[in-house]
Amino acid sequence: MRLFDHLEPFAISLSAFLAVTGGAAASETSYYSGKPWEVVLHVPEAQNERPYCAFRTSLWETRSISIEKMIVAGDEMATALRVRKESWQLPGNQATTVGAYTLIGMVEVPMKSIGKQELYSDVPAVPVLQYNIVIGAMLNSVLAARQPQPLTIKFSGDEPLWTVPELDRFQAFEMNDAFKRCGLDLRGLHSKTEQDDSSQEVTSPFGAASSAGQPPAQPSASSQPLAAPSDWEFYTRDEDWGHACFAQTHHGIVMVGFMASPGKGLVGFVSSLFSGDTRATWHVDDKPAYVSDGGESDYFGWHEFGQLPTELLEQMSTGKELAVTGAKGERIAVSLRGASSSILKFKECFEKP
Repeated sequence: MRLFDHLEPFAISLSAFLAVTGGAAASETSYYSGKPWEVVLHVPEAQNERPYCAFRTSLWETRSISIEKMIVAGDEMATALRVRKESWQLPGNQATTVGAYTLIGMVEVPMKSIGKQELYSDVPAVPVLQYNIVIGAMLNSVLAARQPQPLTIKFSGDEPLWTVPELDRFQAFEMNDAFKRCGLDLRGLHSKTEQDDSSQEVTSPFGAASSAGQPPAQPSASSQPLAAPSDWEFYTRDEDWGHACFAQTHHGIVMVGFMASPGKGLVGFVSSLFSGDTRATWHVDDKPAYVSDGGESDYFGWHEFGQLPTELLEQMSTGKELAVTGAKGERIAVSLRGASSSILKFKECFEKP
């Protein structure tokens, strides 16, 4: 599948957008560390280089595949592919294609050598969306909710196929979440860089036809206040048993959240805190605690807790802190600041007939 054939007249070299990072000093923040993939936020020290989130192999010592997201013009997100092997001796700036087997079939990514050991995808001038589709198909296959897929890439020359084993469902779930959190932090970093850049172009939200001297419009009585920022998120997924609703947050490496489906009971879950079968109390602020037995989920890999009433969600909507305490002394406390919006959407989702 060649999605870029019609874009070739517009394609420009990567160097117009991004300096080569090989060997340059940079800092990396880990969002997920494991095998065969890891997620890091890469922030170069050089002013003319863009930071990016990397979904990168950790399987091999001398070669790697990296799917990278960066912010280009405005707040637009672009996706790129980097392939590296230490034993390569590549000619400079030579074009090639790298193919990948995905859920939608074989896709081909146009790339160029940007060093003796590295291939990097070109970034099309317009539209970035078309480019994101190709590499996005690779990422979506690796993180497929129902059945994560291995990633196999094929080269135009005599380099053998590279195959990265598939993730299990829980790994895919965690890595997808980690990549999203990295993306949010990348946007925050981009916003801070814009604020700190005194040389940035002065812009205006008004068009040339805007009338001057008009008094500002008064807010209507129906205007709603801005929602408080929150680390809680709501989303839905189609699982083996049907439509599922989720609300969750993180505190360090620990994830706390709730899952439910229409017609099924409320389930709380906690990752990276408990081991084996356990019993835990769930309570909001000084409200009465709810006791629930939990165990490791064969499907997701986290610890699940049933027997939780929906009253707990109502307390969370107006509370300040949710604490989960295990029988062996394990404890995690997460802020409920701004959580009411996600909790409301979560309840509406699973209470639908």
